[in-house]
Amino acid sequence: MSVPPVSPAVVADVLDGLPPRLRKRVDAALVRVAEWTVTADADTAHATLDSETALTWTLRQGVLTAADDLVCSCLLAPKCLHRGIAVAAADTAADTAAPATVPEVVPDDVDAETASDSERAAASALWEACATVLRAGATGSGAVVRAELLRAVHTARVAGLHRAAANGLRIAAALAAARAGDSSFDRELLTAELVELMLLCHDLRTDIGPTTELRGTARREYRPIGALRLYGLCTEAIISTSGYAGVVTHLVDDAGVLWTVPAIMPGGAERVAAAASGPVAVGESGLSQHELGRGGVLLSGGTASPDHRLGAGKSVRAVAASAASWNEPPLTDLWAQPLPDQVLRAFQAETRPEAYRPAGANLLFLDGTVLGAAGGALRLATSAAHLDLVGEGEWARENLRVLAGAAGLRLRVVARPLPDRPGTAVALAVSGELDLPADLRHHVDLGLDRIQRSHVAGDGTRELPPRPEPSERVPRPVRPLENVLHRVASGGRAVAAVASADRDVAALTRTGLATTADLLADLAAASRDRGRDAFGRVVRDVGDDFPFAWLRAGLHVREFTRAAARRAWLAAVGHG
Repeated sequence: MSVPPVSPAVVADVLDGLPPRLRKRVDAALVRVAEWTVTADADTAHATLDSETALTWTLRQGVLTAADDLVCSCLLAPKCLHRGIAVAAADTAADTAAPATVPEVVPDDVDAETASDSERAAASALWEACATVLRAGATGSGAVVRAELLRAVHTARVAGLHRAAANGLRIAAALAAARAGDSSFDRELLTAELVELMLLCHDLRTDIGPTTELRGTARREYRPIGALRLYGLCTEAIISTSGYAGVVTHLVDDAGVLWTVPAIMPGGAERVAAAASGPVAVGESGLSQHELGRGGVLLSGGTASPDHRLGAGKSVRAVAASAASWNEPPLTDLWAQPLPDQVLRAFQAETRPEAYRPAGANLLFLDGTVLGAAGGALRLATSAAHLDLVGEGEWARENLRVLAGAAGLRLRVVARPLPDRPGTAVALAVSGELDLPADLRHHVDLGLDRIQRSHVAGDGTRELPPRPEPSERVPRPVRPLENVLHRVASGGRAVAAVASADRDVAALTRTGLATTADLLADLAAASRDRGRDAFGRVVRDVGDDFPFAWLRAGLHVREFTRAAARRAWLAAVGHG
């Protein structure tokens, strides 16, 4: 067994108590954990390190929540290296509070519209921690740097900045993966997380933007929505890279508004089938998730979060009702919106925080004719454009291969666009000219159901539109600036200060990207502009010039890339 997880503040508390000479040795000594044998019960954990040394953890809900609850029997304790190793090598607990069995229903009134002094102080602490990470880089951010970040995360959580705290924990996990040489480390993802958190801290400190969204919530907030008549649209299989899996069922009410009911738990692909066949947590309809996705329900006393996720409070009642096919209202209305408008809606949704992103806002509803296979994808001809449909998961890919072999088949599809691949979308469910059995009413969920060749009713004899070339990824003209951002996130300020950016600045200027060139020049100058004392030694930089230069460049790359992807997608679907 590995060492027990710890609360964020514990790591900083333990490492702060170490003498400087031991604190410097923590990172190099982390390999010792692999030799420890840790045993645990409900409230305690033990590890015997040698004949004279043992560690004892006192746990609360399986987590070490206080530095004093970690006891070492060696003579140097509590200022010993063993305790520092134990907390530095542990996973960080995201939330030590007991989960509520019933979603919280919050009133309609909201908190203050501006950040409080404690919130600004917490945001400033997180900003400084991120600036330290930028100066050191992921490879140089050892246990001490991570501990300072985790201390700031704890301060943010106490102040009620839950969105920033969650973001900080993800950054801390990425830094730990980088130091351990874990293959899961992704410097592009770390760059994106740092840009997001630093922008969040800046906005909180300066009261820019909706404060409620900037704060986030400790757990999802649910508000009363009353009674709804809901129709199943589809059930989507979910397998995330963060270790969670399950399904999400998409529903539509009489007004055409989309809602979701998730069933996602820790686990891998094996959890998908169990979640799909498991009961729906909302009310007591007696339906499974998969049945709800092709059925209907009457909801009373309902609650929902801002992103239209339905709650499962004690007052919620649900009764199974008749379904509607994709060719009947209100479902058919989803396909009435022009495809360019759907693309714009999907890209606008991607700019919202996930907790406030309306359900289904990033979905496309497509009508088209199968052209065949193209580069491993199903090519679909719609009235506006030719689109490539790909699948996530082996079942979805196999289903699309069967459909791609039936040229001329008319299909109705629910899909999600891939922003960096204009004209390419992930297909979630299909309906149309399919001879489906009774248990596959109305449509096929591509990640859960199997399409047999006998289900394909198309004869492939219709006259088809011409076949275009496969879609390509969005070009990235700001790549020189993007590369510097990634190098700083990975290797720190010194990496950006080593190489000259003059050639890239000149190249960007020649191509008309003057703003990008200026930002690259500013970042390069800020990375080299470090003061020296009377003896010529570099003075430790604690100002904001370098972090601000990096953040401005990061925001420019993010928004430029989004705008380029949106423009390329609109061009791909024939929007002038």
